[in-house]
Amino acid sequence: MFSFEYPWALILILVFIACDKWCKEQSEAIFFPHVSLLLLNGKNRTPILHILKWIGVSSAIIALASPVVSTDQYFEKKHDMDMVLILDASDSMKDTKFDKAKQEMDAFISKRTSNNIGLVTFGDNALIASPITADIEILKSIVKSQELGMAGHMSAINDAITKSYGMLSRSKSKTKMVILLTGSIDNKSNIHKDDLLSLISKFPIKFYAIGYGNGYDAFYLHELAKAGRGMAYEAVDTSELSKIYNEIDRREGAAFNEEENYIYLYLYPLFVAWLSLLIWIYIRNIKGM
Repeated sequence: MFSFEYPWALILILVFIACDKWCKEQSEAIFFPHVSLLLLNGKNRTPILHILKWIGVSSAIIALASPVVSTDQYFEKKHDMDMVLILDASDSMKDTKFDKAKQEMDAFISKRTSNNIGLVTFGDNALIASPITADIEILKSIVKSQELGMAGHMSAINDAITKSYGMLSRSKSKTKMVILLTGSIDNKSNIHKDDLLSLISKFPIKFYAIGYGNGYDAFYLHELAKAGRGMAYEAVDTSELSKIYNEIDRREGAAFNEEENYIYLYLYPLFVAWLSLLIWIYIRNIKGM
């Protein structure tokens, strides 16, 4: 947005116009002896000098009014959040489902550049694939390296969630979050369902659960999400999975600060005024006026 910091200064242009028409020099100037030349008139007036005079006067007044352009800038504020992503690597994620799940998780991580993120992979066992880290590039490479069945063929969902909460319990972040992605039903955990629900409800950690495909227990995922003050989602295919990750990203997005930035432009008309004055003096001297 363009504006003037001191718009009242533009009134001086009217003062100079009025003075050019009606003011007459009454006495010899002391500090600028030939000031009358600025008000040349009649037969002695040179058109180019008259033009230069008004370009210089107008530019100087515009510079005095301080033209400025203001722009709104948005700065991402560091979002103090630690999170753990849980990836199901059991046999229920066979075929292309597992690879596509990793791709969507990778895309989600790419958006969370201001967070510290860890990764837990589970099958028969729950494995900490990556501790909580701020290096998302390393984390993304770890996600890509995960293989189906690397932690066993069955499903220990409860153990994976418990391990994730253990990781976050040592975090000093004010905001914490767990996102579970599974396509299976728990059939291998050592942690009982009731104990897990009690654990989730006690910790100030938001819990999101994503059921992927058609082999998961939707009711149980909703129970977990309710205990963790989060949300449970169901994704039949990759397209829906992508939308879910995007929604979680929006819900838990980084905050932004708005600042107004000012670009001052007075140097440009000031330069024009200075240049006009130099040219005016040069032409006057070569004409011997």
